[in-house]
Amino acid sequence: MRRWHEAATREWDLVVTPQLVTILAGVADNFITNIYVGREFKLDGSGPHLGADVPRWYGETIGFWDKDVLITWTANVQAWMNHASFEHSGKMQTVEIYAPVRDASGKLTGINHESIFYDPEALVAPLRQVRTYVKTAEFSTSDPFVFIECIPTLVPIDGKATSVVPGQTVPYRVPDMYGRPWAQNVEQNFEKGMERPKEADLFKFD
Repeated sequence: MRRWHEAATREWDLVVTPQLVTILAGVADNFITNIYVGREFKLDGSGPHLGADVPRWYGETIGFWDKDVLITWTANVQAWMNHASFEHSGKMQTVEIYAPVRDASGKLTGINHESIFYDPEALVAPLRQVRTYVKTAEFSTSDPFVFIECIPTLVPIDGKATSVVPGQTVPYRVPDMYGRPWAQNVEQNFEKGMERPKEADLFKFD
């Protein structure tokens, strides 16, 4: 989902070949999407996948060309939550359409990117988003890609983001990064002694 966050991927570097399309982006950490054109997902595991049946942070993506329009299918995404996006499960999949935007002379001026999100666990209906990327330069004239790394300046202490200074020693619980760590933090630090309501009683009024 970081691929859809404006602050994380304001700029895209696109390398397009008949068999592989690579999207490289940065601004807040580094993001790469490889679209394998003409390949098929394996369906022998927990869900569609290309390599090992292990979730990937950005999933795995296959696609096909419809003339100069690229249609893709992404699956095998690691469940997560980030920057104002909805929380999604490991069952989230996307279908995306990349269509060229051209001026009156036929010159390529950008890419229209349409995305449809499917997630039977997190969404009651598919979500659709459309955005347009404007072409700003050719590789022959643009600045080279700059590797970017996010360096945290806050650490969680008693469940709260806390500023620390270099050299300071603080207790730190290593989070389970694959197990909804934000929910674990709330449960461990702010919900002690609380019990989850029984599902059958959650919406009863008697």
